[in-house]
Amino acid sequence: MQWRMVGRRGRTASWTIVGDPAQSSWPVPAESEAARAAALEGKKQFRFHLSTNYRNSAEIYAYAAAYAERVGLDADLPDAVRRTGAAPVEVAPVAEADLEEAVRAEVARLADAVAGTVGIVVPVARRSEVNGWLAGWPERADDAPSAARSVDSSVAPSGTDRVVVLTGLDTKGLEFDGIVVVRPQEIEDESQTGRATLYVVLTRATQLLSTVG
Repeated sequence: MQWRMVGRRGRTASWTIVGDPAQSSWPVPAESEAARAAALEGKKQFRFHLSTNYRNSAEIYAYAAAYAERVGLDADLPDAVRRTGAAPVEVAPVAEADLEEAVRAEVARLADAVAGTVGIVVPVARRSEVNGWLAGWPERADDAPSAARSVDSSVAPSGTDRVVVLTGLDTKGLEFDGIVVVRPQEIEDESQTGRATLYVVLTRATQLLSTVG
């Protein structure tokens, strides 16, 4: 439907389309490719390959690329040229009873280490719960004033809070100085395209990445 809209509204327009099929949330790649071809039918097309990654540190992107290769995603893997010396951190295994404190500790570590934003990325079913945690942490009151309101899952994630809870799909097109991924296996398992979604999540961090599982 999205490609059909582009095709109908842009019959005489020129388009710059940037994408990575490995990050697609559409479950049938061939269907998406056919819709794109129909939308662009008759237009002169030029293809370019983006070979350099400036967003992620080399350490974070190596971790994300290893995940993509391990789960069989056909990812286009550019070269990450920026190094920080900070490798991603895995906190696992974590018992359910200990999960909140483990997430709290990682959020504190990242928030103390970076000057900018920190995303807490969670499975869809945990978004309200983790917003409740965040709202109850007094040390994060100034960083996450919208957390209490976002316990209501119908409220969109804040675009202004320094620390924010998001689902995997919420992170598409965004970036954060630090990312804490909560229960990554659940994110992978929650949809048909969960592997692609988790790959997107792992590539949203520019400086620090942590997984808590």
